Amino acid sequence: MLVSIMTAYLVMNANSIMDYVQALFSFFIAPLFGTVILGMMWKRATHAGASGDCLPNRSVHRNVQLVQASPSALRYIAMSPDARPMAENLYRALWSWIICVLVTVIVSLMTKPLPTSELAGLVYGVTPIPDDGSKGLFQKPIFWAIVRHRYLLYPEPDLF
Repeated sequence: MLVSIMTAYLVMNANSIMDYVQALFSFFIAPLFGTVILGMMWKRATHAGASGDCLPNRSVHRNVQLVQASPSALRYIAMSPDARPMAENLYRALWSWIICVLVTVIVSLMTKPLPTSELAGLVYGVTPIPDDGSKGLFQKPIFWAIVRHRYLLYPEPDLF
């Protein structure tokens, strides 16, 4: 109950509940997405790189929040003089993601990489992909999945 009361006071300063939820998304989810995708696709990513992006990302996020104090500053964050206030959270999430990925890459390159044997099953480049046994295009499951997907979503109109 105390947490909900404190949350109500936090939301009180937002324009709407949707603005508050989008601000939380740009603060937590966007950088986490960058770290997870980078960790799944790049075998050089390290634990230190994944956790090292927290402090710089939070400070950048705080500076982007200064747009609320000066709405004219949004054009610098969005890199466009035509940016609208609705786009503030989108650009905040974009910059959080970019800073997260950059810091993760830089810190990962400065630390010792994990052995490839520990990454098997976790990282795309080191995980062996099983062979499905298909030889030609018509034997590949992905071909029939695309065909099925196309005709289920966009069926041909009846011509007769």
